[in-house]
Amino acid sequence: MNPSDPAEKSVHLPNIVIVPDTFDATDGAETPFGKRSGGDVFRLTIEHIAALQAGQTLALDVMNEYVVFLKTNSSGENSKDKVPGYGE
Repeated sequence: MNPSDPAEKSVHLPNIVIVPDTFDATDGAETPFGKRSGGDVFRLTIEHIAALQAGQTLALDVMNEYVVFLKTNSSGENSKDKVPGYGE
């Protein structure tokens, strides 16, 4: 993807996908979200899953720089997003 290309700016990629396993997301690697320079792995415990099921939100520290909030989606919207070649 080339972010400076106006035609590519209109492409909507999902922000959550189901993949079979972790993958390299460093040094400009191509991912289901486009090229990325880094990534992290989070492992949920039973307590984390129970908190989500109880309607709570998890805050995840990403590479000591970003925070991601993880919530459940009661409507199920986007719960089945898949990208061909990644977990399909």
